[in-house]
Amino acid sequence: MGISIFKVRIENFRSIKNLELTLSMINVVIGANNCGKSNFLKAMNVALGQNRTISSDDIYVDKDEVLDNTKCATIDIMLRPVDDANNAVSNFSDFWIGVFTEEWITTGDPLGDYVGIRTILQYDALRNDYIVVRKQITDWGDGISSASVSRRKAFTGDMNTYISAFYMDAQRDVVDDIKDRKSYFGRATSRVDLPQEKVLEIERQLNDVNSQIVDSIPALSQTATRISAIAATVGAADGAIQIEPLARKMTDLHKGMDVVFRDGNAARLSVSQHGMGTRSWISFLTLGAYVDWEKQRLIEDDSESESYIMLTMEEPEAHLHPQAQQKLYSQLCNFSGQKIISTHSPSVVSQANLENLIHFEKINGRTTAHNFDAGNYTQEEKNRIRREVISSRGELLFSKAIVLCEGVTEEQALPIFFREKFDIEPAFCGISIIGIGGQNYKTFLSLIKDFNINWFIFSDGETQTIKTVTKAIRDVFNADIQTFPNVIILDNGEDYERHLLNSGYEAEIVSAICEYEGDPEFVNNYIHKRDHTSAGREKTDQPECPTCHQPIYRDIIRNYSGDEGYRQAIYDCCTAKQAKAKYATEVAEKIVSISDENRRIPPKIKSLLDAMSFIVSNEGEPCDAAITETTTNSQS
Repeated sequence: MGISIFKVRIENFRSIKNLELTLSMINVVIGANNCGKSNFLKAMNVALGQNRTISSDDIYVDKDEVLDNTKCATIDIMLRPVDDANNAVSNFSDFWIGVFTEEWITTGDPLGDYVGIRTILQYDALRNDYIVVRKQITDWGDGISSASVSRRKAFTGDMNTYISAFYMDAQRDVVDDIKDRKSYFGRATSRVDLPQEKVLEIERQLNDVNSQIVDSIPALSQTATRISAIAATVGAADGAIQIEPLARKMTDLHKGMDVVFRDGNAARLSVSQHGMGTRSWISFLTLGAYVDWEKQRLIEDDSESESYIMLTMEEPEAHLHPQAQQKLYSQLCNFSGQKIISTHSPSVVSQANLENLIHFEKINGRTTAHNFDAGNYTQEEKNRIRREVISSRGELLFSKAIVLCEGVTEEQALPIFFREKFDIEPAFCGISIIGIGGQNYKTFLSLIKDFNINWFIFSDGETQTIKTVTKAIRDVFNADIQTFPNVIILDNGEDYERHLLNSGYEAEIVSAICEYEGDPEFVNNYIHKRDHTSAGREKTDQPECPTCHQPIYRDIIRNYSGDEGYRQAIYDCCTAKQAKAKYATEVAEKIVSISDENRRIPPKIKSLLDAMSFIVSNEGEPCDAAITETTTNSQS
């Protein structure tokens, strides 16, 4: 049996005003840059690690607030016993009872015993600095303010021995680690578990080898003699300076070490000559090796001992190509301990279990986060989310806002109109615009709701499409579509192309198509070739054929005469097979180049962009009362 952190609450730590999360054994933390993921990782290490490097910068301060010395940051964690499959059980094993003792274990909870640890970052007037204070949580309560805690209490000696936390940030490089005794590489290689007699013998031999190397190489010997003169200069007649080609002490061996990599039959190269991807990767593997070594050391001291290890790792995919990212993630999953991994990689997210995803965002400078609520989904729904979103659209989970639209035409055109209105690319605002074929709204909206991502729908106006959108919103948000101003539906059964035509953009569409095809008569020739030709067949209302008992069909003949016929011809031309994808960008670029600024954005697209204005102007915080009310409804 072991233990695991099941719940965590944080208040007033860096960008985190108030946060509560449930943790799994593997947790994948996702979200845009600067949303607070690193702050969460730091908080977890302050709660369990030995890192006491804290200051007033770690205390959350509201805009225009002046930090008062009485303000504290609080981090609560709940440790519960788990079985070999990491499922929660009611009681701690005898070993962990001995580690925590009755001083730390809370009993009587309906879900079973737990150890609640409150870590407080508070100002100490005597030290004129911030310190870490720990207390036992005797009643977890509904929140930080309602919990019951003990007086100040220190960890037991066994808690310090058998509970460990390790953190690796985004600035790792094994070349630097090799030289740093405090790095995981340096800690592992500087530990010498040998009898003292053996250590002395090896160090004597190292001294002999150093002397032989210096004496055998005239340049080294002469240099050693010359620089020894500094002793007299500084007034230390008995002083001595030595050149050490090799480390003379066992604890200093890491200073002269190198990691050498050979690729097949190629020459052996120092890791310092490899790219940052390889060097970063090796740093993580070194962490895994060090953790395993520490765990093994405890077992060797006591074969019946157990240990709890928490690993917090920041952006392990940095500098690696997608396939290498997937390989590294699988290796990290096999590391010992409970893991919290922050990432910006869709490749990493595609491998993670949905239940392990935690989405972070920052609204008005405050970090919030949301677990994926697996209990709200059937297995079929989870499979669909993985197949249709995570595996193929994983980048959406890093968005500030998502626009769901019908297809490839809107997916290409909407970013152009967005740029025209806001003078910035949607991607730069963290906005993803995707065409989903009109059928998968529920799949996307379910995930969007769980992760509290801002969302918009730009939908065709066909009856069946409206029914699909309406049902998806009702199923996911339990609300009527009319309450959502972020859902824009085209009028009168229009699709995107028909909306452009009905809004008076015939000339721009024709010009764009002709320019794309390099033929000023392309559309006229298209009309000439297809006018009064068959456009297929349609079922009539006539009775079935008395002979074959089949429905009666009639031919549909194209008629491109008159104004309506001309618009129909243009519609057929730009919606023909492969035409949607081919002309969408050209048509949108032609429209935004119109001299009349009032006509550069079609009406319904303008409605969509107006609804999105708060994303661009206010970093995702609704600034309109109607939108605020709708956002609240959509989260219910």
